[in-house]
Amino acid sequence: MKNIKFIYLKITLLFGLIFTMTVSCERDLSEDVEFGKFGTSGEVFIDGFSGGLSYDPFGDSKLDAFSVDSEVKYSGSASMRFDVPSFGDPLGAYAGATFRDASGRNLTGYDALTFWVKASQAATLNEVGFGNDFEGNKYLATLNNVPLTTYWQKIIIPIPDASKLHQEKGMFWYAEGPENGFGYTFWIDDLKFEKLGTIGNLNRLLLTVKTLYKTLTQE
Repeated sequence: MKNIKFIYLKITLLFGLIFTMTVSCERDLSEDVEFGKFGTSGEVFIDGFSGGLSYDPFGDSKLDAFSVDSEVKYSGSASMRFDVPSFGDPLGAYAGATFRDASGRNLTGYDALTFWVKASQAATLNEVGFGNDFEGNKYLATLNNVPLTTYWQKIIIPIPDASKLHQEKGMFWYAEGPENGFGYTFWIDDLKFEKLGTIGNLNRLLLTVKTLYKTLTQE
């Protein structure tokens, strides 16, 4: 009886050892895949789309709002053109979509998404950012109410925590409606993720301004 119990104990320990080794191997493999499989390119649109990107309009938006423009550009040979519809347009109430990379990219080496933008008139871009992937938007970053002018200006969207972006699919997204009921056009060029090295100082400055504002409004 004791021998049977002893043999049973050895079998249990053996299976336990095999299970532990299997789990350990699977964990190491998953880490290798997570950090080594995905591309690290920061380019989204530089005279054309980087490989693997798709344009996915939101369901109730104007589906043909986006096009590539070879006439108006900040630099190079082309820019991204967005035609915002007027109120009552039967083809869509607003312009909005996400640009996705099907496989995802490792963006841990960057600290901001940047681009140049101009518009056909002074306007306010409702929402723009990255991380909208139609899969939960886990690391969504949004810049709201961006002032647009008729001349080119550079927009910087800081990455809150780049260490989490090992497989980000949502490269860029936007949503914009009519201005005072009327449509207009805006252009975006040189859209890319960058390592600026100054984002930490910018975040600290924004935190200081917010804290000061909160203090003043409470007095």
